[in-house]
Order: sequence, then C-alpha cells, then structure tokens
Amino acid sequence: MSAIQAYRSLLRASRLAFQGDSRLLLASQHQIRSQFERERDNPESEAKDTADSKIQHAFEVAKYLRQNIVQAAKAEGEDTFKLRIHDETERGDNESVKSPLKGRVGKFKRCS
Repeated sequence: MSAIQAYRSLLRASRLAFQGDSRLLLASQHQIRSQFERERDNPESEAKDTADSKIQHAFEVAKYLRQNIVQAAKAEGEDTFKLRIHDETERGDNESVKSPLKGRVGKFKRCS
C-alpha cells in the first residue's frame, strides 16, 4: 500500500461521510492535504516502518469515516432529525444494549 492510495482513500471517505455539507467537506479535505504535506516535508518521517504505520493509520481513519460517521439534518417544521445512513455505515445489532449487565463482575445497585 502506498501513501497515494491512503490519501485517495481518505479523500473518498471524507466525500462520502460529509456529502451535502460543503463547508465540512472542504475543511476535511484541507486537513487531509495539510497532514500529508507536513509528513512529506518532515525529514524525521523517513524511516520505513514509521511511514508504513502512518499509511496504515490513514487507511484505518478512512475506514472509520466510511463506517462510523453519520450526518443528521433537522427536519423542516419538526423537532426531529433525519439521519443520512449510507450503504457503508456500520449497523450493530444492539445486543450490548439489550443485556447491559451480561459479562460484568460484581454487584450493581440501581439509581433511584
């Protein structure tokens, strides 16, 4: 995997995550570009293992953006919000919410 692949992956992920919010999309693209330029110009980042770990981190951030960032927009005339969930959004099964005490050790008191 190369730095250019990581860069493009981050740009695509930000475009997906911040679609419809041009201000946030431009800010994220600027941040991505400035981070990559700073690392390119940094002479201390020449070590191969350091570069590989930073590239891997970039791919992980792109994955996080694609799967975990969800936008909400306030519905017109209502006090509700509409979520923009896309195909790559991670959806859980809520098992941890259904049984919150499962696997915990010790006694718990309920708050009154």
